[in-house]
Amino acid sequence: MKPTIGRIVIFNVPEGLKSKVNFADQLPAIIVRVWSANVVNLKVITDGPEDLWITSVIEGSNENNWGWPVIEQ
Repeated sequence: MKPTIGRIVIFNVPEGLKSKVNFADQLPAIIVRVWSANVVNLKVITDGPEDLWITSVIEGSNENNWGWPVIEQ
């Protein structure tokens, strides 16, 4: 898939931010800027009062990466 503004993706929360987001490993995020086919800016949706804005996030499966949601069937 091609990243475009407004799409929902999954952000892999780095260890240093987990205490701010109720220790979640992954959170949904909205793409707010596309830099390339695999680099985007995100607004991360938390289950708490803090908003997270993450810039220049690379697609991948490691901490501080984003990925497409897995659709289970």
